[in-house]
Amino acid sequence: MKVDCSLITLVPADEYHREFSYRVKKEAEGEYIRQTWGWDEKVQRDFHTKDWEEKRPEVIRYDGRPIGTILVMENEEFIKIRQFFILPEYQNRGIGSHVLKGILDKADRSGKVNRLTCLKSSRAVSLYRRHGFETTDEDENFIYMERILVQRTGSGKSVKYRAVIFDLFGTLIDNLTHSENKSMLSEMASILDLPPEEFMVLWLDTSGQDRFTGVYTDLTHTLKALSLHLNREVTDTQVESAVRLRNDYVKRAIVPRTGTTAILGQLKSAGYWLGIITDCSAETVATWDSTTLAPFFDTAVFSCSEGMTKPDARIYQIAAERLEVTPESCLYIGDGDSDELTGARQAGMHPVLIRDRRENSNEVCFRREEWDGMTISSLQEIPALLE
Repeated sequence: MKVDCSLITLVPADEYHREFSYRVKKEAEGEYIRQTWGWDEKVQRDFHTKDWEEKRPEVIRYDGRPIGTILVMENEEFIKIRQFFILPEYQNRGIGSHVLKGILDKADRSGKVNRLTCLKSSRAVSLYRRHGFETTDEDENFIYMERILVQRTGSGKSVKYRAVIFDLFGTLIDNLTHSENKSMLSEMASILDLPPEEFMVLWLDTSGQDRFTGVYTDLTHTLKALSLHLNREVTDTQVESAVRLRNDYVKRAIVPRTGTTAILGQLKSAGYWLGIITDCSAETVATWDSTTLAPFFDTAVFSCSEGMTKPDARIYQIAAERLEVTPESCLYIGDGDSDELTGARQAGMHPVLIRDRRENSNEVCFRREEWDGMTISSLQEIPALLE
């Protein structure tokens, strides 16, 4: 289910929600309670009655349907989350992050600390850590956390990076060159018995946006559509051969630059969530899981799968939501193609241009945007940016 965050609302709980409030706690946290103390129905009912009479939570609704509860307490110094439960079938969809972000934004505006207490065994601990919460104390069963922002940008805005998001081509791997691409397309045209110049023009100018936004669902679809556009018939055997040639080429191309995997491993070990946002066609998606890069990343957002390309702000938001972090807590690294750095900045991320001095800008297949922001010359400089 794709979540539309505009359908998420919070309403005060009334007596009608009493039983729902108990059920959502049991479904969301029951297993962790069983692991810690065992589940005693009467004891848990008594706890719920006491909590309900003391302070009722707000009900989280999605499209009008109750799916969770949250109870927030506030004083002059801090905003404390006392309970936060979402039905299992609505977890890991960005709803928790959306609700939590509203609380954190309020704390930021008022200059207050966020606090909470969580069972050690709960999966929610990782969600809170991604949003900047740190452990202040713990006992046998509970972990006590606070969120205090410790870094500042040049503008004075407080930030703390929780994730590093990368572009793929020209950032983690080498860009495709004009000569390589021309040679590959010429060979594909030969296999398909199509006029090479016309085929290349269609591939580069006409079909680029359609390939990158998923209008052409896969390479077979692409080649048949372009052949039809050229009023030529191609056989399945020809298409299969051209697809095989292109896929083999893409597999050879997705090779990390020297030192890349070492840096990614270092970032993972340091606790950062890693993501990729790349404008690409279906053959990159088909190849991705078999690459040496894939295991390092917690999410990979492909334009052809999402139906949009950079610099559309939504594609950056998708990556942040899947990592369950805010865009403001993301460092974005890219080579400046497709106005991606401007897009990342407008989405709330902190963009950095990587400019490989070994790369001949006259040979690469892209248009680099003008950039006056932070710039690095290698991935090895990233850890210093996070200090």
